[in-house]
Amino acid sequence: MSKIDKWADYMPADELATYAKGKFGESVGMGARVALLNIDTTHMFVDPAYPQCGGEDPALIAALTHLTETFRNLGLPIYYSRRDDRSHPVRRGMWNDKLGIADDFIYSRDPRADEWPDAYAPREQDVIVYKNKASCFFQTPLESFLRYDNVDTLVICGVSTSGCIRAGAHDAFSHNFRVIVAEDACGDRSATAHKANLFDMDMKMADVESLDDVVAELQRRFGGEAQAMG
Repeated sequence: MSKIDKWADYMPADELATYAKGKFGESVGMGARVALLNIDTTHMFVDPAYPQCGGEDPALIAALTHLTETFRNLGLPIYYSRRDDRSHPVRRGMWNDKLGIADDFIYSRDPRADEWPDAYAPREQDVIVYKNKASCFFQTPLESFLRYDNVDTLVICGVSTSGCIRAGAHDAFSHNFRVIVAEDACGDRSATAHKANLFDMDMKMADVESLDDVVAELQRRFGGEAQAMG
């Protein structure tokens, strides 16, 4: 099934036809070295106790855990992004104006907010990138780290699809990385925004694939290497 056909139940036929006419939605596939990029899945964005979380989503937690375990079992690199220190208003920057709770303790100074659930938390061998804006590439060393690590493909998961996921996918594509978005392992406060942004990324900058398909392709490509190393 083509990417255009995949979205037939979501997009009107006449709108899909314009994408087909422009030859959007080609598959980029995985390259030689694949890394997982887990974007902003700290308690702040997955625990409903925090106002920045849209709601409890156990399916998302399960998907993040499964994807993380797959990368660990295959010996593939894992990168995490999270917010940098937000305790000072200068560090928050324009969030002070755009976000009504930017100075609240729960947003700017609660240490638990920027920790990960144990199920998929970083380990010693993983790389954590600290960011101040939506994209984990903006004024961070992430691209340099990935180049040194010989990574050419990013499987992206995390929160939120319409915000930091999209920003990271856009910048990864702009830096000429192959981008795979694991659909089931991404979440958003809005189901409408989630779906619309998945469609747009699939057409323009990434392969949006199901978790099962991503895991199957990883196993097919790298499962033998992991067994040989084991």
